[in-house]
Amino acid sequence: MKGLIVVMLGVLAIGCSSSSGGGGANGASGVPSGKRLDSLTDAEKAAICDWTNNKLGGYGMSKDCGNGLTIDADASQAECVASAPTSCAATVGQAEACANAMTCSNLIPNECAPLFQCS
Repeated sequence: MKGLIVVMLGVLAIGCSSSSGGGGANGASGVPSGKRLDSLTDAEKAAICDWTNNKLGGYGMSKDCGNGLTIDADASQAECVASAPTSCAATVGQAEACANAMTCSNLIPNECAPLFQCS
């Protein structure tokens, strides 16, 4: 999903913060962590999109990282769901780890590597 990927590249939901723990806005999306991103139902995609974009303040919002760098959330849930990857061996847990590791000073943490093979 575009929002998830965008977030991973400097965004997610990820409002540039990190946290541990269970479900909710910071720790996990609530979607089973072992599920592949390319096998998600539309409802699961929507849940991940909501979680990811919430990290940036919500759909249509952006995170100001300073020095002219901003990280943009998706414009809408529909846009995010529509841009979900159709081929991706990465799992929900890997996507969540990426989003949780991302900060304004580390826009592409090592945890995001599995997501770069998605299309």
